[in-house]
Amino acid sequence: METFYGIVFVVIVAGITMRLANKYKEIALVITIAFVFRISASLINLYVVTLPDGGIDATGFESKAWMWGKGGLIEATTHFLEHGPTWVYSNIASLLYAIFGRSPLILQSISVLAGVYCVVLVWKLSIEVWGTDGAAKTSSWMVAVSPILVLYSSLTLREVFITLLLLYGMLHVVLWSKTNKLTHASIALMSFFMQALLHPGVAAAGVLFLSIVFLFNSKILVTSLINNSILDIQSFLIILTCTLVGIFIYIYGSSLSLPYSSWLQIVKVDTLIWRTSIMATGVAAYPSWLIADTPMQFLLLLIPKSLYFLFSPFPWDILKFKHLFGMLDGVVYMLLFLSIYSHRKYIKPNNQAILLLVFLIFLILVFSIAVGNFGTGIRHRSKMLPIIIVLAAPFIYRTLFSRRKK
Repeated sequence: METFYGIVFVVIVAGITMRLANKYKEIALVITIAFVFRISASLINLYVVTLPDGGIDATGFESKAWMWGKGGLIEATTHFLEHGPTWVYSNIASLLYAIFGRSPLILQSISVLAGVYCVVLVWKLSIEVWGTDGAAKTSSWMVAVSPILVLYSSLTLREVFITLLLLYGMLHVVLWSKTNKLTHASIALMSFFMQALLHPGVAAAGVLFLSIVFLFNSKILVTSLINNSILDIQSFLIILTCTLVGIFIYIYGSSLSLPYSSWLQIVKVDTLIWRTSIMATGVAAYPSWLIADTPMQFLLLLIPKSLYFLFSPFPWDILKFKHLFGMLDGVVYMLLFLSIYSHRKYIKPNNQAILLLVFLIFLILVFSIAVGNFGTGIRHRSKMLPIIIVLAAPFIYRTLFSRRKK
């Protein structure tokens, strides 16, 4: 019966995918291909061979969901947040298992649907940033067929849902920057802070956006006072709200699992250094020279660690055959960032592209602080890959195939 329910969920997801393809006719083929790739990977992982990252963590989340869900709905709800936000994915999955029984295909099919909708969100985001159908289609195609994104959209992991919320939040950040509507700002903040229930690191984007909204409205308020001697009530209330939320995060951020909130004080920098040092473990660990011993070293090594986070493993890091696949993944990021950097003159005048770049750099720095091995880094950087693709998509063809005139 559990297998039957799994098949039913696949059929439902296929039906929703068809509706999306019908609604967004411009990328109907892209949506279809995204679904085919992801559901194929899901079935291969389930019935043929375990895919990379389909082992310990993926089976751990699924097993925990069954452990909590096999006792029924009431039993499943008693375990919510029992082990913190890390296991909220399993908490929600346990509700499905309590209703339908244990079927990993149910969870994987939902991940597939989330991955397909990420393609739609990337298309929408690219339209808002670049305003061209060509760049939007290129972005959506790249996300649809990206091996790493296909992989994490087919496993019982949180990654695809984290990416989905991040993209949804960024779409509304861009819409806010164009319209200054509080609705878009509120949706963006909700999307970012909901990440605290999946991965607190990405929730830091909410803190950044809160700061941007604060500064933007401070400028409006000051300009209104200087030029017109009038207090802009709306800007004042927004500033006050941002201040109160910021104070709340500072005081209660640790209990809410917001990243590094308990380490904001200078006296706790040593705690941060200790935390980062214990992450450098395993055969995929970063080189020892990237481990800081003092606050000054910590700051100086932040840029090299960011480069390692984005582009490793490098040839000298390869210790196992499977590390070669990680190196190929790093090469893809190199090409994307080369495309962005070499066409920076087109990005600088685009306020929306600059906004995406600010968020991207901020998140890279946040994750670079804590990540200490490239195995973990590959998974974490995939969360930001769609945003990188949106920034690089208009120029990627020129980067790969154009030749400079001699």
